[in-house]
Amino acid sequence: MAKRDNEHRIAGVHRVTKKRKDGTKSKYHYVFRSGPKFWDSTMEFDASDARYISAYEAAIRKLRVTPTIDEKSTSFVLGRYLNASEFVKLKPRTKKDYQQFLAAFEEEFGEDPIELFEEPDSLGEIREWRSKKWGHSPKRYDYAGTVITTFLNWCVEKDAAIRLHFHKGQPKLYKSDRSDKIWLPIEIRMLLDQATLEEKRVVIAFSEGGLAPQDVGLLRRKHIQVTPKGRRLFFRRQKTDNPVSIPVTDALGDLIDGLPKQQDLLVTSLTGKPLTALRASQIIRDLKLRHNAKVDAGELPLRIRNELRPYDMRGTAATALLRAGCSLNEIAVHMGWGLRHAANVIERYAAQVPEVTDEVHRKLRKAKKADAKAKRQRAQKAGME
Repeated sequence: MAKRDNEHRIAGVHRVTKKRKDGTKSKYHYVFRSGPKFWDSTMEFDASDARYISAYEAAIRKLRVTPTIDEKSTSFVLGRYLNASEFVKLKPRTKKDYQQFLAAFEEEFGEDPIELFEEPDSLGEIREWRSKKWGHSPKRYDYAGTVITTFLNWCVEKDAAIRLHFHKGQPKLYKSDRSDKIWLPIEIRMLLDQATLEEKRVVIAFSEGGLAPQDVGLLRRKHIQVTPKGRRLFFRRQKTDNPVSIPVTDALGDLIDGLPKQQDLLVTSLTGKPLTALRASQIIRDLKLRHNAKVDAGELPLRIRNELRPYDMRGTAATALLRAGCSLNEIAVHMGWGLRHAANVIERYAAQVPEVTDEVHRKLRKAKKADAKAKRQRAQKAGME
């Protein structure tokens, strides 16, 4: 307990752990964030030793005045960004994601002066840091780059902490076009056949509504609205705050009408608690594994494709709307997309819809007939002359 008491009973200790090229880790303790270092793991004593406190007190005395943060440090400027309106106005989910990457960035570069990022060599240092932290995940590697570019842009354009930076136009590692990954109706049926009543609610919310995982567990009775010819679910997406208007289909209607009177949430966890995005997706994955295990055991004939993910049900729902002949605006409102994003997505999904191919074929035949008719008319006219 002595080590913990010494380390935590003194105020303002900032702890940093860095990994060396040989794989070993070194620890550094500073007086406040960006203050002077007073201890590191190469010293012959640790935090349980009285010399640890002596070193801390000596560092305090060197400051001569009450310790202050270096206003030119990356940590200090990052603190300003976290309180700036550009960050505060972000959606809660986006803000949470940003905070994770910015905390890791501060751990790596917080002690360095913000002017470091005016140097071309800083680009290589940021890339090395991203690779070290997220080289195993191209998607998170790219996301980290986006967040850091956003922060450094703010430093230049809003805060004037630096004149320029070089972390712009970074190539993306993660590329994903899953427009061909669409759940077939029979595969949805397979999930439902394996599901308990509580699990069925999750499957229906995904497949009928085309909901994102983070929105499934947010739906409440207040989101049900009566329309001139039925009912709809009207809410705003957690990620984008875009409005969503989903017609209550027969399956969704059964889900709603079958709720216990005292239950406010339309979809809950299997134990009746609020449903998280991770748990909602996991329920779908578990059902798929349960079904395919029975196929492997010879109890069922058809597998659910392994590559299908819960989020692919949004694409399935969008494709169903396209099949039904819905307009771009109708699809955008249903899915909670902006019009431009909806246009890009539908452009990819259109190739997966047989009806679109049939419609193109019909129009081509019509055009050929019109062209042939025009040629005949021109020939008849020429003969008459």
